[in-house]
Amino acid sequence: MNLDICKEEYATLLVQGGIRLNKGERVIIKADLQIADMAKLVAKKCYENGASVVTIDYHDPEMDALHYTYANPEELMMKQWEIEKWEQQVEQLPCVINLVSSNPIQYTEDMIKNRNIVESNRLPYIGKYRTAMMDKHKWTAAGIPTQEWADQVFPDEKNNLEHLWKDILSTVMINGDGTSIEKWDKKWKDRWNHMDLLNAYQFKSLHLISGLGTDLYVELIPGGLFHAAAYRDMNYAANLPSEELYTSPMAGKAEGKLVASCPLIYNSQYIDGIELTFKDGKVVEVNASEGEQFLKNLVYMDEGSCMLGEIAIVDKDSPIRKLGHLLYHTLFDENAACHIAIGKGFSNVLPDYNTLSVEDVKRRGINSSSVHCDIMWGTEDTIIIGTTKDDKEIVIMKDGTWAI
Repeated sequence: MNLDICKEEYATLLVQGGIRLNKGERVIIKADLQIADMAKLVAKKCYENGASVVTIDYHDPEMDALHYTYANPEELMMKQWEIEKWEQQVEQLPCVINLVSSNPIQYTEDMIKNRNIVESNRLPYIGKYRTAMMDKHKWTAAGIPTQEWADQVFPDEKNNLEHLWKDILSTVMINGDGTSIEKWDKKWKDRWNHMDLLNAYQFKSLHLISGLGTDLYVELIPGGLFHAAAYRDMNYAANLPSEELYTSPMAGKAEGKLVASCPLIYNSQYIDGIELTFKDGKVVEVNASEGEQFLKNLVYMDEGSCMLGEIAIVDKDSPIRKLGHLLYHTLFDENAACHIAIGKGFSNVLPDYNTLSVEDVKRRGINSSSVHCDIMWGTEDTIIIGTTKDDKEIVIMKDGTWAI
């Protein structure tokens, strides 16, 4: 495998198979500072494919840690120039390519406290603008390896960065032969066929079960749809890779317990041993063996962050699961197992979402929050049972694989 050739193909896949760029469209690339070289390569591919202008918006997790250690939280609140920048994006609806990495930072209690103060101010603004853009513009997300990330995944291995590159490229079906877009087009068609079958049942509720202790009943929105991460109507793929079929459940209608099957990284914070108890649709008990206070702050960030925004089904034969190890990033790890998300739901699961106001979407049952945090619970013995609107029970998943 020639890594340089594969990186070129990866950048091309994001532009032609991810956002499916049309000539004259604007593009914003969002990337961590340590992956600047890959961000510039993707920008080059955007211009080669006809982008009118490409902007790179860099982010530095280590700088965030310094902010929360030393800065007055008041100085980090949303500023007018940032509001105007978001408002411009809402107006222009550029394509967005999110290049993500993993650089876990261990936060002290004071850092968590300061971050919570800042995010309580910033997230409602950001959530508002993301909601205004949702389902109106094309975007995609993909992972880019760094040495820090490789050291986390393979701490005792030489040439671990090359190993991580090979693993990530395998999840997006790149081997350097230039066929990845064709492979993804075929995969999306297969996923859509399964999605259509799932939607035909018109389930009104799901029962999620695992041997680790998950036993959760979730009510679904009448007429709500399951989706894949590639959208036929808008012709773009939101996540590369993606193995899930997802929907947004009815906000405030969940009962039982969810036990995570693997750790997660959320905003550079490592969280493990997660157990959530739901009553009357809300999380009433939060436990974690590591990162518990961070998780509690997240769960109770706003009115909707303690309720479910997503239910996603992933077969245990996922190629990401077959890697045999975590990649310590939600973009990948969520596609190794069935998962739920607390917080913000997706309006596009409503068939007529594009005719509805934000208030109408919320009234129909889509959860509203500035938070969206995926938590993996799927196991080798996962069972999912769906109940149709005429009270017929259908086994959707058994022993971690599709049963329909």
